[in-house]
Amino acid sequence: MSEITIVGGGISGLVAAFRLAADHRVTVLESGSRLGGCLQQSTLSGAIPIGLDTGAEASLFRRPEAKELAAELGLDVEFPSAEHSSQVFTGGRLHPIPKRTVMGVPAEAAEVAELIGPDAAKRLAHEVITEPIEGADTSLGDFLSERLGPDLVDTLVDPLLGGVYAGRCRELSLAATVPALLPAAREGTSVLDLVSRLLAARDEQATARPTGTGAEPVFMSLVGGINRLIPALADRIRAAGGTIRLDAGVTSVRGESGRWFVETAESTIESDRLVLATPAHVTKDLLVEEAPRSAALLGQVPYAATALVPALIELGSEPFTGSGFLVPPTEDTLIKASTFVSNKWPWLRSHIPAGTALMRMSIGRRGDGPDGWRSLDDAELIERAFADWQSITGRTGDRLLAAEVQRWDQALPQYLPGHAELIGNIDADIAAIDGLELAGSAFDGVGIPACISRAEAVAARLAAADA
Repeated sequence: MSEITIVGGGISGLVAAFRLAADHRVTVLESGSRLGGCLQQSTLSGAIPIGLDTGAEASLFRRPEAKELAAELGLDVEFPSAEHSSQVFTGGRLHPIPKRTVMGVPAEAAEVAELIGPDAAKRLAHEVITEPIEGADTSLGDFLSERLGPDLVDTLVDPLLGGVYAGRCRELSLAATVPALLPAAREGTSVLDLVSRLLAARDEQATARPTGTGAEPVFMSLVGGINRLIPALADRIRAAGGTIRLDAGVTSVRGESGRWFVETAESTIESDRLVLATPAHVTKDLLVEEAPRSAALLGQVPYAATALVPALIELGSEPFTGSGFLVPPTEDTLIKASTFVSNKWPWLRSHIPAGTALMRMSIGRRGDGPDGWRSLDDAELIERAFADWQSITGRTGDRLLAAEVQRWDQALPQYLPGHAELIGNIDADIAAIDGLELAGSAFDGVGIPACISRAEAVAARLAAADA
């Protein structure tokens, strides 16, 4: 039975520990006072005792990792309401988000004409076929702007991608963010034709589903929020004999004579194997001596700072409909999105008082300066965010009952063009270092399923090494 130290108590570190704890002596070191990383819960100071997510709020259901993990942990999956849909705010009003698109890219210009306007729709319909890209990757936003025009990118694609990465699509990798569109870029063929085929395949899959089952949900959560994965994992790790230490910031790591030595402010932990499941900028600092090439490459992964304002509101006289809205960066607003949480997730409705609703307001994109929203204190941020929300929705009769601010500093890695090649070079370098593995959202995807997948692959390699 080997000893394995795992640095980082987010979803990646905990999944790796869960997979290893039964057959190995596992120690998880978390620098903070709580587990979960970007999966966090709040009760809004007791206003919502069951709690709601103040970080990631959902996981893709179409990927198997999160739903299979939830089933293994004995957690019941919840789905978004089919009664409500989302909108995008542009030109001073809210518009329905077109449904028949691939990350905002339609097969037909008519699908988005009302949103982007007749001139932009005409430009989109007359796609400019560009030469195949040089290399394996390119900027998503630049590629689509050249092909279909900037209006679609700025009005729809950018806010959709911003909701995932808190980034700007002209800076993000096509291969890493919307790989389904990559063949058109590499082959110099039509994006519109490719999207048409992708949508037809989607329709065929839906038709093949058993009668009465309806469309497969895109997203999933859990009662109490997707954050409930964290305590469930922690309980199972401890039950298997694993150790979890909070407030255990790691200052350095070193490999010596086939062993790994992890230094914290209070002790040195010695083990056979080491997993660093930390943000790229943290991992970089820890690997400067042991893996200088990988450390330098990890330093090339930028991060975005964001904030989230969850709020309980007393509803006015207007019906409260919809699941939320997105705001393009071209609009002069503080908030970039809002989720109407109690509309989107039916399990929450019975846990809030009658005549109230829960919603979340999102703030921040990569490139925001320090003198913008980050200079505001929490009270100012709540006030300005809610003022924006009321202006966008027209719901001036609603009143704030409880709200708080969750700030995420350097929480979301940005997948720039060439990200896959960058990570491939890091993985090749680390593979030559015995007993060291890396996991986390900076590698193969920022979503929960991607983090689980990499963590499970890491755990499988470590287990195989001891077989």
